[in-house]
Amino acid sequence: MSTKKSIINKDRFKNLSGMSAFDKDKRQENRKENAKSRFDIDVFSNDISQIDINKLTSAPSEWNFYSKLPEEKFLELIESIEKNSLLHPVVLWEKNDGYMILSGHNRVRAYKALYEMTKDEKYSKIPSIVKRKDDIDENTAREIIVDTNWIQRQLTTYEKTQSILQKYVRIKSEKKKGEKTRDLIASQLGISGRMVQNYLSLNMLNSGFFELIDESVINIKMAVLLAKLPDKTQKLILKNKDDINFDVNLLKKASEFKDDEEILELLRKDEKKEDELITLKVKIRKDKKEEFMKIYRDWLKTM
Repeated sequence: MSTKKSIINKDRFKNLSGMSAFDKDKRQENRKENAKSRFDIDVFSNDISQIDINKLTSAPSEWNFYSKLPEEKFLELIESIEKNSLLHPVVLWEKNDGYMILSGHNRVRAYKALYEMTKDEKYSKIPSIVKRKDDIDENTAREIIVDTNWIQRQLTTYEKTQSILQKYVRIKSEKKKGEKTRDLIASQLGISGRMVQNYLSLNMLNSGFFELIDESVINIKMAVLLAKLPDKTQKLILKNKDDINFDVNLLKKASEFKDDEEILELLRKDEKKEDELITLKVKIRKDKKEEFMKIYRDWLKTM
């Protein structure tokens, strides 16, 4: 109880209002524009149920390893639901004693918060796509969790890695002869096969480095090289991270050394020159701007 009160400012809900016809039309447009997952086809079927929020339970933590929305983002979600209603129904799996949430844990939390603050019965039930007990199995349920979070969330590098690892295990066991697992994953998630391979390589990366990736201290290419080092070496580098010069060429050389102290000596900042930087100015035709920006963004992903 106390946690919810600290998250939600009651003054933000003084002027709660119903959803206008314009908002309803806009919601339908947004659904069509944002249909990216192969599971989203259910949204257009009109088979959307209103399910009591008290009958919902979270998916197991080993399935749903995604973090909760930060407080400010959670408040934005609440205000969006109040203003525009729910743009995307949650996805549930029917169980003997209720329903398991496969997609929409934060939306369910927002509905519960709105109901507690407003006592408005419209928030006691949430629009839901319900997968019946025998419609899917555990593997499909886990894939729904991964696919919907990949599309709808801004994920950390760790969450992306775990998402791809889960898909890899499922797809590898079901793919047809001649199909490449990484290419199947890439087509489903909308990224390159090379990027899929990079994330799979991070399975052996010490968890402490993921934060450094998200803080832009190191990039994916560096992380892949670090993941190839023994775990004890990774721990030592992480312990001395403030003194380390994270450089791709140096990390490549580090794999040639067996002694950890030699690796640290190689990577120490005070003995290495900073990378020489140059500035490039490029002129392109105006009608080629979007094409150029796409190529540039793809290039950045490889850095």
